[in-house]
Amino acid sequence: MNEISNDYWIVVKSRFEQMPENMKISIGGFETLTKEDIIEHIEKKDQIGQLLVKMQMNYLRLFKKEADIENE
Repeated sequence: MNEISNDYWIVVKSRFEQMPENMKISIGGFETLTKEDIIEHIEKKDQIGQLLVKMQMNYLRLFKKEADIENE
């Protein structure tokens, strides 16, 4: 698995920390995760944490790409 930059872990953890307390995410093949669960997986840097970081970073890249297209 590709190494994830420490900066990405920090950014994604910060994003989830800002989300509402009652937020939940359901990922196919895994259980439904509460905000607390999500942050715990990110801190552990386990398989679910890695998946969450990759999903968030892909989202942010796509968001930036779309914003760049609209500003052309």
